[in-house]
Amino acid sequence: MQLLILILKDIDKVEELLKQLAEQGIKGATTLDGHGMGEALADMDDMPMFGALRTLMANKQPSKVLLMVVKEEQLALISKIIKQVIGDLSKPNTGIMLSLPVQHCEGLVDDTCK
Repeated sequence: MQLLILILKDIDKVEELLKQLAEQGIKGATTLDGHGMGEALADMDDMPMFGALRTLMANKQPSKVLLMVVKEEQLALISKIIKQVIGDLSKPNTGIMLSLPVQHCEGLVDDTCK
């Protein structure tokens, strides 16, 4: 099993991505609202910054974080779907995708945890 994490900058593409995943039988994603480090730093009143830099960092761009526990053999298909919907993740301000091994899992209704 793998924990797939996707940090997506273009939040308008989340619905289409979830739809495409579901159509391919991939279900069970959890979405969270995300905020980048630049946004957090811009909100700090005691953080010394030059005016132009603060203005640049204050341009808040929310993100979405998708979490999915999936079977290892599903990773290639999920990655393909994400790239089709989102585009090239190597481009700036697109997103970040990674997976981590899951050592223990309980609570999923399908057989992913088995």
